[in-house]
This record gives sequence, structure tokens and C-alpha cells, in this order.
Amino acid sequence: MLLIIFVAVATLSVCLFFYTYRWNLIHPNHSGTIHIDGYERFFIYHVPKNVQPNPKLIIAYHGSRLKPFLMQIFTGHEFDLLADNFGEAIIVYPQGYGDNWNDCRKMAPVPAKKLNIDDVKFTEQLIAYFKRVYQVDKVYGVGYSNGGTMVFRLAAERPDLFTAFATISANLPTDDNNLNPAVKTPVSIISIFGRKDPIVPFEGGRIVLDGRDWGTVKSAAETVAFWKQVNQGELAGEEKTGPVTRKTYYSQTTRKKLLYIGIDNGGHTIPNRRFRIPIKKLGPMSGDVDAPAEIWEFFKGLD
Repeated sequence: MLLIIFVAVATLSVCLFFYTYRWNLIHPNHSGTIHIDGYERFFIYHVPKNVQPNPKLIIAYHGSRLKPFLMQIFTGHEFDLLADNFGEAIIVYPQGYGDNWNDCRKMAPVPAKKLNIDDVKFTEQLIAYFKRVYQVDKVYGVGYSNGGTMVFRLAAERPDLFTAFATISANLPTDDNNLNPAVKTPVSIISIFGRKDPIVPFEGGRIVLDGRDWGTVKSAAETVAFWKQVNQGELAGEEKTGPVTRKTYYSQTTRKKLLYIGIDNGGHTIPNRRFRIPIKKLGPMSGDVDAPAEIWEFFKGLD
């Protein structure tokens, strides 16, 4: 009986390992480092074999306490697959200092914030690296959770470097907790929210994770309203399909587009079609939205 249990557990472990890491077994990542202010900053990236000249660059910022390869896994490697299918983009996954980003919040109980790590400069030099080595053209920022609030900071401070942005499971901090409460430059952005997010409250409020205070955030609606005001956008379309609500805003003046996707049965996750391991702490993962595909189409629609 013990032997049967051991074999079953070992088989399950091997299957889980293969399911989780199957992409990288056949598609090994490239990697690199950049030295900034005495720190060595690390990143991994995927280059399609059929990559076109002057490709796009998509920078995917991981969530708190994650690592670049976990951002690949949490997105189901779908950005990598889409890049392979079209040959028009390089996907890079940078590593936050201590597995976190010095994002747009004034307060966060992590070394990246306490040491004031310059993640904006890291991004600037990362883009410069790929422009020099691969002659990338348009640049896009994608962020999940803490990576999403890092993307909000980049949208506020260096919108000139990017064509568009995307955030998943991230609300703007309230004005008293926001490094950039008065943004003036319009940006195109897609934001995806889960109504059953147990970490970032959909209706706004205080974030407490593992007993640590991360400050207060706006609601999903207030977050979208903020960018709508910056963009001078007007409602251009709205639809409700099952548990998913989509609202599109566009400005004829600024030519910027804003897309809100609210998922009634969504948690603090990156919903996709290829990575389906449930993590109770993060809440439910909806099967009604494929976030990487939605983001890819949003970016592509801006060309």
C-alpha cells in the first residue's frame, strides 16, 4: 500500500512539474542583467524564431513575491505563444527587487519601496537594451497585481516610452497614497478586474496581506474614471456577456483608448486558457476571459 501511495504521489508530482514547466523544457528563455545604482537587475525574455525586423516589445511585470518565470506560467505562456504565432513581438519578464516593485504607492511594506529602488530607471534601461540589441519599435507594459501598480507608475511618469499599457488585478491607490495623483498625459490602457478579488478590493479600501498594510486603493470604477478623465474619453461601447462586462472609452481629441473588463466570477488571478491550477488564496479563476488574448488584441487594435 505504501509503495502504491509513493508511486501515485511521485507520478502526480512529475505530471504537475511537466504541466507547469512544459513550455521551458522546449523553449529555453534568454536572460540578461543590467547594473543600476549598485544593484544587479535580472530579466528573462522570449524571442520568436521567426521574429520580424523592428519587433514590438512587451514588458510583463510580475505580481508581489513572484518571479519572472512565474509570470510566464501564470499567463499560461500565452504572450510567448502569440509572439510565436505572429513573429512581431519580444516578450520580456523583468525581476523586481526582493520580488516586488517600487510602484505608484507611497507606502508598501517591502524593501523595493523602503530602499526607493529605481524601477523606472530599470525600465528605461531595459527598453534601451532591447532597442540596441533587437531594434525594437513600439513598447507595451503589462502588469499583474504589484506589477500592475508599477505599470500605473510608468503610465504616469514615462508615458512617452510606451504605446499602451495593461493592468490585471490592480487598482490605483487613493490620492493620499499615490505618488502621482495628478496625471496629465493621456494613455491607452486596458484594465482587467475581478469582482471576487480577495486581495485588491473591487470596491476599493485597504489592502492587508499577511498582516501587513499596503495602504488604501480606489475602486475599479474609480480607477477607470481616473484614466477616462485624463484621456478626456467618452463611452464608445458597452456589453455584458454572462459574468463579463466590457466598457470602451475613446477620445477624438487625444486619440487614446480605454478598455475596462470586469469579471463577476474573477479573483486575484490572470485568467487564461492554459494555466488552470487553482490557488485558494487568490480566489476564483474565471474561464470566461482570456486576459493575454484580450490584451494582445487591445494592443494590436492600436496599430
